[in-house]
Amino acid sequence: MIEWAYIRKVVLIFLVFLFAILPGFSIVFAQAELWSEPVNISNTSSSSWFPDLATDSRDNVHIIWCETTKIKEGRDKEQVFYSLWDGESWSDLNDLVPPSNDIIRNAIAMDHSDNLHMLFGGSVYDTEFTLHHQQASFDKAWSAAAWSKPHRISQGASYMGDIAVDSQGTIYVVYDDTIRYEEDTELAVADIFFRRSVDGGKTWSAPLNLFPSRFTGSSRPQIKVDNSGAINVVWDEGWDRLTGKGDPAHGVYTFSLNEGQTWSPVISVDYPEATVAQLTVGADDHGGVMLVWRATSRNEVFYQWSTDSGGSWGAPSTISGIFARPWTNPFDMYGMDTDSAGHIHLVMVGRRIPDSNAALGVYHLEWDGRAWSAPEKIYEGPGFPEYPKITISQGNHLHVAWFIRESLWDDKGTGPHQVWYSSSRSAAPYQVVTPVPTATPMTPTFTPSPIAPTATPYPSLHLEQVGLPDGLKTESDDVFRLAIALAPVALLVLVVMAVSMGWLKKLRR
Repeated sequence: MIEWAYIRKVVLIFLVFLFAILPGFSIVFAQAELWSEPVNISNTSSSSWFPDLATDSRDNVHIIWCETTKIKEGRDKEQVFYSLWDGESWSDLNDLVPPSNDIIRNAIAMDHSDNLHMLFGGSVYDTEFTLHHQQASFDKAWSAAAWSKPHRISQGASYMGDIAVDSQGTIYVVYDDTIRYEEDTELAVADIFFRRSVDGGKTWSAPLNLFPSRFTGSSRPQIKVDNSGAINVVWDEGWDRLTGKGDPAHGVYTFSLNEGQTWSPVISVDYPEATVAQLTVGADDHGGVMLVWRATSRNEVFYQWSTDSGGSWGAPSTISGIFARPWTNPFDMYGMDTDSAGHIHLVMVGRRIPDSNAALGVYHLEWDGRAWSAPEKIYEGPGFPEYPKITISQGNHLHVAWFIRESLWDDKGTGPHQVWYSSSRSAAPYQVVTPVPTATPMTPTFTPSPIAPTATPYPSLHLEQVGLPDGLKTESDDVFRLAIALAPVALLVLVVMAVSMGWLKKLRR
């Protein structure tokens, strides 16, 4: 006769086991290791801010930033500074370009031949804000003399840009640039332009205005090129850095699947309302595209996911467990990069509670294709962190740089702004990186033929238009699938326990 007390005991043990491996019925996937102790790599005698970083095939970390030195009251000297982490120590700091009278915004990228490409603004070679490109071999980048002759990228005034290099060595840049329409009598606000070079930066394609917008400014452009060669570009629309006009309104996204020769119609991101800023983009190298942003009028951080290279989109959602910083400073940005498993890693400055007085920190979150991980703290301490940038080397080595203001409103470089760095490892597979020999430079022969942009209102994504993309499930779906996957393991454990404790014999009595 079956003894139901033993059956209840078996069921109870199974339930305890299931709840133990599924605490709170939350999605569980491999997390990154703990982050290294953040280190201040900047010059203590002046101010260091707006960093960017790249890695070479030997996993060396190259970081550049704007160094502001006060000469006298009301006058500063701005330079691009550089430092290298070789796995054991940071190199001495060195300046790479002549001083500028204006703040220098810079970006860098490493190609597959271990050449470092730098994009920098300021008034280094001109009396107004302009943008230039230079390149140097990874092993000589510390020396200013090793960098190529600067090539001017912008036509008019330009505050900042971003740079990326694809697997073929083609360089892509996006940047803000002023444009004057015929009837305008004042300096026009900026639009976002695109250029590319196939010969290491010696020659460049003609500037391409990705979306002429006569009445609103454009700022904060970012570019991401995935392993398939798809080019994803985002920027903020509404506020213009060069003129100071306007307010954050929309985030804008567009993509190209043919090296920038044609572009998709732009998509406006204005959820939950038209106060969007800090739009950033990531790609999982398998057709997945991620957009993340904040609204200046809200506390939440939002995201939207596409599984078909930006062709269609799921509904906008909120990232749980993290809140945007109060909108008091217009220069911050979010950053994303992708590991060898196709997981997208987001770094951002935020707070764990919506209280506007809550401490700000630098946080890391990981997207596995279905859900975001819980926020991980990289830095939380004195000062006001800002502008985190991330790059991933060897498939799973995460590198993050940011800067810290002593005072929130000190934007003149008078406070001791500091550049900081930290690293971690994700659970993705390690990848050996072999540098590719530099190919014979090609002469670019193309002139981009974009989908003709017009001054029509931005098409917006609305919930009823897109639906849920294939593969995007709810948390309940994931719990159910995980429980099914673990059922054989649980059954095996129960059988072993039953044999060892003699339950089967008791059930047969």
